[in-house]
Amino acid sequence: MHRLSFPKSSRASRYGLLASAILLLGASRPAIAAPAPINAQDVNGHQVAVNGKGHYTLVIYTNPDLEDESRAVTLALDPYRSRQDFTIIRVVDLRGDVPPEMRGIVRVQIREELAKENKRLKKAGVDVPNQAPIIPDFSGSTLDALGWDGVYDQVHLVVYDPRGHEIKRLANVSSAAQVTRVVDSIL
Repeated sequence: MHRLSFPKSSRASRYGLLASAILLLGASRPAIAAPAPINAQDVNGHQVAVNGKGHYTLVIYTNPDLEDESRAVTLALDPYRSRQDFTIIRVVDLRGDVPPEMRGIVRVQIREELAKENKRLKKAGVDVPNQAPIIPDFSGSTLDALGWDGVYDQVHLVVYDPRGHEIKRLANVSSAAQVTRVVDSIL
């Protein structure tokens, strides 16, 4: 078998051309744009990055008529709540339901429910380093940013990866078990 041999200077220039071609091909590929941040204010007035980075985030759509269903979903997620790489955020659809002068009262009621939830979790031995924020959305701005433009009669959810990219969306969640299957599939 005959083997081709190149002078060293020619071999070096071939490797240089190959390296340049690889760099150019890599440079011509479009970069994946970072998702636009979705920011909201939780019930305590703190800023929340809804599609925050550094962890998986499961965002739950709920409204006053879905209180029992969203509670069942939240309870089913208890085993995941102490994970550092997982966060739950609940967005409550209150568009048009609460006059401005009553919003403070609604926030107090939500805070009371959070306090009960924290006691329940503590009693169950679930260590939650970061409380699952609840975002009361009176204007619809957060809901619109999440693509939830209607009032729904079932819980909805969206999941973001640690880079803030949407990776899963479920409309009309039928059971808490359905949500835990989704979480199991991503963690």
